[in-house]
Amino acid sequence: MTLSLRSISLPVVLATAVYGASGLPSTFEMSGTATFEASTTVPGVEVKGVSNSVAGHVTIARDDRGLAMEHVDVTIPVKSLATGMKVRDAHMRKYIFTDANAQTPDIRFTADSIFCTASPSTQEFPCEVGGSLTIRGAAHPFSMKLYVRQQSGAHVGFRAAGDAIVKLSDFGIARPSQFGVSTSDQVKLHLDFSAKQGVPPTTAAGGER
Repeated sequence: MTLSLRSISLPVVLATAVYGASGLPSTFEMSGTATFEASTTVPGVEVKGVSNSVAGHVTIARDDRGLAMEHVDVTIPVKSLATGMKVRDAHMRKYIFTDANAQTPDIRFTADSIFCTASPSTQEFPCEVGGSLTIRGAAHPFSMKLYVRQQSGAHVGFRAAGDAIVKLSDFGIARPSQFGVSTSDQVKLHLDFSAKQGVPPTTAAGGER
């Protein structure tokens, strides 16, 4: 199944005050949308779906070189994935996302650190994102191209979007088949997300109150 990031997620809006009063990086809460698309063995027939429940958090610091992101943790609840057909959704959860213990753990992406270089001609920060993607409890290295753009207005900040390909076989998942129609091993993923400044790292870690 291919994952496309246009809505992490990996919608991202970042406050411009990247450094808190203590001079430490700030924590941001992320929310957004993930859309996915997979071709099938029938020409012209594709399986498309969306989740509007992408959520996560990240610690960000900024300087003249760009954005430094650490402790990235993003999840997509499996139950939030919808293709517009209840029977197909139930089939997808059962054969793609249910593990050997009959559980459906959320899709999760984590990364220790990511650096987005500042573009001299635009307010965009291109990133080569590398981390670990976990589907059905199985983790596998994951990479994608992410574009973070600075915004202005009532809430000055950033927004991010990116695309990637996810292979079901990387996670030990066989291509699902229904009524003689099988999906591709590759799934296109698009994430589009925003991030808002949240609790400072020192407070979240049990610091002074």
